[in-house]
Amino acid sequence: MIFSYKGKSYPEILKNGNAMQYILPIASQFCKGKGIDVGCGNWCLPGAEPWDISSGGPANNLPEKKYDYIFSSHCLEHVVDPVSAVEHWRDRLNPNGCLFLYLPHPDMEYWRPANNRKHLHILHPEDVAHMLRSLGFVNVLHSERDFYWSFVVVGFTGAMG
Repeated sequence: MIFSYKGKSYPEILKNGNAMQYILPIASQFCKGKGIDVGCGNWCLPGAEPWDISSGGPANNLPEKKYDYIFSSHCLEHVVDPVSAVEHWRDRLNPNGCLFLYLPHPDMEYWRPANNRKHLHILHPEDVAHMLRSLGFVNVLHSERDFYWSFVVVGFTGAMG
């Protein structure tokens, strides 16, 4: 149930993968309509079109169509240029579309790039929220660290009414 990493205790669930399952109840409140799950691997958000990427893969090469939402769990930290990826994702959203990001929290030492070479970036909730606002997203919300040692940032391409 518990494992230790560099002298700190963490829940064993962190080793199981499939982070999406822990945020699914909340994501399902935002991710409605036609959507795509970028970086889903083996665990796609139910109802979403799967779009798997490898480290640094085609995050900037989504199909030439518009979506009501883009969901991405534990993916953006693997992308070489996260700003370009988010811009590309924004451009694939319908008006009033939703970008839902679930990301590893920087407090979890194992997920830092020096300890996990698959992770190219340390992302902080406030910084990701600021990036979305800077890229034109509105009504940007973010959480802090949850029990899965992750956080959520949600932004919309238009005012929600």
